Amino acid sequence: MGAQGFTFIEIILVIVIMAIAIPALVSAVSLVYQDQVNPMGATLATTLAQEGIEVVIARKQSNCATCGYGNIPVGLGVFAPVSGFPNYQSRTDVALVDVNLNPSATDVGYKLVMVTVQAVGVGPSVPNSVLTTVLTNY
Repeated sequence: MGAQGFTFIEIILVIVIMAIAIPALVSAVSLVYQDQVNPMGATLATTLAQEGIEVVIARKQSNCATCGYGNIPVGLGVFAPVSGFPNYQSRTDVALVDVNLNPSATDVGYKLVMVTVQAVGVGPSVPNSVLTTVLTNY
């Protein structure tokens, strides 16, 4: 009858394998944690971007003297604080495009509207929320 148990070499092999595997696993877990997104912050940023799109659409459809398709200015916006949400900034960019959504030098009846909302100081991380729509002059 032979003795039961592990040999010294088997124990050393297990220790070496664990010494290699454990740091690799810890490194992988820390990378996953760094890339983790704050779901509540991301949802709020998307909701605020949707509100920005709705404001532009409402301005297009309104009958006021400074509203309508022709009064939606073309150009890049500037990040500005979102009212009621101190950690979020919003920017609205408007560009002239043709029917294929390629940039256009003249207004052929289509404007590409892009609203970007970014979170500042909301962790662990909140990616920018970017929503895009096309307005027509029809």
